[in-house]
Amino acid sequence: MDKLLLYLFGPLAFAATLLVIATGIRRAIVRFRSRPTPDQLKATYDAYLRRLLNPQPDAVERELGKLLPERLLELYEDKTAIRAVGFQLQKPGKNRWRRKRWQVYCFEPLDTESLNALPYEEELGPGFCFATTGRGSWYWIAASDQREKDSPVIFLNLPACL
Repeated sequence: MDKLLLYLFGPLAFAATLLVIATGIRRAIVRFRSRPTPDQLKATYDAYLRRLLNPQPDAVERELGKLLPERLLELYEDKTAIRAVGFQLQKPGKNRWRRKRWQVYCFEPLDTESLNALPYEEELGPGFCFATTGRGSWYWIAASDQREKDSPVIFLNLPACL
């Protein structure tokens, strides 16, 4: 009886083990092959930088049907600020000894391509996700019917929704 089970289920167990190993090897090969080359990474970065440094606020506002705040437009005009490393947002107001700060990983290009690719438009209405933390969280600012000097920034800490 023991030999019958061995003859019957032994080859099945061996085949299942081989299948698991072959699938793992195949996944590793696909993952290795799908990595971008250094030239592709540089081309992607150059395209991002070109879009970031050449904002198109008129096209975004036309698409939104609303106007973006003046302070956001000034930020995109300042090429050094938009490229800054370690950029932080902080809550204005009282001079506290310890202010609350939020880190910015990178800014999104101000163009219709970013507008159409960014999340939350349906949930929040017309506005623009202008920066990210790099961990799936976004900084969103509302657009309005008339140009405002400033607008509250909403921190969307919803990485599970992306």
